[in-house]
Amino acid sequence: MKRLVHDRKKCLECAGCVGVCPAMALDMYNLDLQIDHEKCTKCGTCTRACPVGALTLEEVADAS
Repeated sequence: MKRLVHDRKKCLECAGCVGVCPAMALDMYNLDLQIDHEKCTKCGTCTRACPVGALTLEEVADAS
């Protein structure tokens, strides 16, 4: 199972990812990216839009 991961150290806080997310799972609040993991479809659009690679889709262990 994949999960969207945000690297705050790399992030430029440009909000480019917010505008391209087709599921509207991303929001910028006080220059901090918020991810709604329930809405995220893991399509990768935001990861491709990020100019510095601050967003990645990573494999995580299934919690079930």
